[in-house]
Amino acid sequence: MQINIGDKVKFLSETGGGKVTRIVDAKTVMVLNEEDDFEIPTLKKELVVVESQSESNSSTSHSLSTHKKVSTSAKSEPLKVQKEDIYFAFVPKAGYEITSSPLELYLINDTNSILLYNFFNKNGEKFEGITTGNIDPNSKILLTEFDQKDIGNISAFHFQVLYYQSGDFTPKTPINKTVKIPAIKFYKSSSYKLTDYFHEQVILNKLTADDIELKLDELSQKDFKKVIREKEGQSTKIQSPKLNTKTNILEVDLHINKLIDSVTGFSNADILNFQMDKFHEVLRDNESNKGKKIVFIHGIGNGTLKQKVLTELKRKYKKHSSQDASFKEYGYGATLVTIK
Repeated sequence: MQINIGDKVKFLSETGGGKVTRIVDAKTVMVLNEEDDFEIPTLKKELVVVESQSESNSSTSHSLSTHKKVSTSAKSEPLKVQKEDIYFAFVPKAGYEITSSPLELYLINDTNSILLYNFFNKNGEKFEGITTGNIDPNSKILLTEFDQKDIGNISAFHFQVLYYQSGDFTPKTPINKTVKIPAIKFYKSSSYKLTDYFHEQVILNKLTADDIELKLDELSQKDFKKVIREKEGQSTKIQSPKLNTKTNILEVDLHINKLIDSVTGFSNADILNFQMDKFHEVLRDNESNKGKKIVFIHGIGNGTLKQKVLTELKRKYKKHSSQDASFKEYGYGATLVTIK
């Protein structure tokens, strides 16, 4: 079935519907649920189009497949804004928690000039050419993709940009700028904001700002490496999921003090995202283990974590079965998931 970004759709297997915001791949799209404003990855075969984008005469949005490769011949995407600024943006991929997602790096030309650009990674004093090309006025283009864990190996990005307009034109000073990587920001949900350029929340930075290098990185690489160690379980205080040898059930304690030994600088939203990152990670790691039973210990508290877990199970993991875990073993604060 042909489904485009902006189409209004209804779900075939359940009530409700929404608007298509992203093409994930040939079989899957992201649907912004009209009832609760959640984006849901949905198979095209489970949707029916009730109003196409062309019929509504709304503006066309553009999105890249998660498998799109970067090359110097990549085509830019038209925008509708008219300013004189240049940005770069870190965009999480669909289907992942925002603070653990692979990232796409875009260059955004919010000017009336054609831009000729070179983009480099910087490791220590060494520069590595990544891509080069041109980008049309009022457009954005994908420069590269990377996993968040890999960004710790990059000390900075370097941009070279020339402005061009045909006909009468006042030459502008080219951009030749090295930008430090604010690695710790990727692990804080508060770093991601809605902008005019993307449907999803992103980390947006102005390349034309004079003080960009002074404002981007408030925390040092030492702080970043500490967070990486904590997230990957290298700290002795962090507990990994454990297998109950009596029941053969994998037990995952989502209490934050079991996942990380310090939450200094984290907001309540950051903590919740950290807990949900672990939840998604465990399910992804076990998705091929048919019949595997996993208990997520989320506690009762104010119920926020429990409700988030139950919501994600209903929306993203409907094929697996879930129920309250044994009261005798875990009290009222745990959910049992069986991989199907």
